[in-house]
Amino acid sequence: MMFEQVVVVSVFTLVFLAIITEKLDKTLVALFGALFLISTGFIEFEEAVDAVDFNTICLLMGMMLIVETLSEVQIFRWSALKLGLLTKGNPVLIFFLFGLSTAVFSAFLDNVTTVLIIVPLVITLTEGIGLPATPFVMTVIFLSNIGGTATMIGDPPNIIIGSQVEHLTFMSFIQYLTLPVVVSSLLVMLYILYKNRSTIKSRNSSFSWLFMSNLMLEDMYCELEELKIPRSHAVKSLSIFGLVLLFFFSHNITHLEPSVVALSGAVLMLIAFHKELNLHHLIAKVEWPTLLFFAGLFVIVGALEHAGVLKIVSHSLVSITDNFLLLVLIVLWASAMFSAVVDNIPFVAVMIPVLKDLLSSGAFSHEPKSQLIWWALALGACFGGNGTLIGASANVVSVAIAKTKGLTITFKDFLKDSIPATVITLLVSTAYIVFLYYL
Repeated sequence: MMFEQVVVVSVFTLVFLAIITEKLDKTLVALFGALFLISTGFIEFEEAVDAVDFNTICLLMGMMLIVETLSEVQIFRWSALKLGLLTKGNPVLIFFLFGLSTAVFSAFLDNVTTVLIIVPLVITLTEGIGLPATPFVMTVIFLSNIGGTATMIGDPPNIIIGSQVEHLTFMSFIQYLTLPVVVSSLLVMLYILYKNRSTIKSRNSSFSWLFMSNLMLEDMYCELEELKIPRSHAVKSLSIFGLVLLFFFSHNITHLEPSVVALSGAVLMLIAFHKELNLHHLIAKVEWPTLLFFAGLFVIVGALEHAGVLKIVSHSLVSITDNFLLLVLIVLWASAMFSAVVDNIPFVAVMIPVLKDLLSSGAFSHEPKSQLIWWALALGACFGGNGTLIGASANVVSVAIAKTKGLTITFKDFLKDSIPATVITLLVSTAYIVFLYYL
């Protein structure tokens, strides 16, 4: 390797290791690595700016603002309480209704936002009727990561893939990823239900359970009454959010970039609630460190590409096998294993240009099923997040929330359910990829 390649690879490796060890904030690490490469001339400033995918960053910013606005007007809390009242304290209904709702919410909202809303209520519901909350919380965690895989805006890896790969639209993600997400969600829920069949069952014959359940539901009903969300707030917020989704779905007709749609929706939300909400307060709540982390990471990946490192990696992948299906399955399982132990965002950011080069030249340049490699990357990166407690932000946040409620879930406890759940989803994904290949 040339000196330039050695230096760039060394910087990337050190940045990656620093992100894994979490000794420093990942944003500071990514920015330091990017600025080092720019200041030492390994990538020119203009090239660094070009390397930053502003479509991805603006899409994330727009969705963050929309989600924060919906949170501020209490739409999410209202929805969660309504769901809680619908269950009537029935453990089976709590399990299925909150599990499936988590999957649906995570498909269109940030996973962390979803678990922040759902997990506290699930713990309150289950402990309020004298049941252990752990299996219910684990279900919410798994379904948040699985559900987030279904759409282009459901998980950061999908946002990066959808923004950087041409011809992949919002509808493409739904068309190709909904089936494995639905099947995986149901199988994981059935696995947890079977494992905890002595806990998650109807208790209508128990007088003490009925008494506690009624007390808990009464408290929830009082909380719902106190929210008092004006009908105009609900109509405005849900109409604008629905409009944003409509434009995402109709990309083939409008040809508007997802980032433009998301930012436009955010601005409409801010205009609609300019009297009720403080603009500066909302903008301060945007996860700027996350956006800066993406920017720094894109610059480092740009330096790798500029130095020719990614081309070397793509050629190495080709040397492993000339069988495209086998290569796709390797991408699926490798993505899952990496995502279970490290942040999946850097991995996906690096893999996209590698796979692009792989598909644009050489043995796979005319592969008719080339799109499969992107679905394998998305499924592996998102489903792999369920592998360990540190595999996804939603996992860490959920366990932290549980701890504040007096419920401790250790790393070992998490693995007991996460490994079987992850294997189930990867087997479903493998079968699905093979099916699409031979279809």
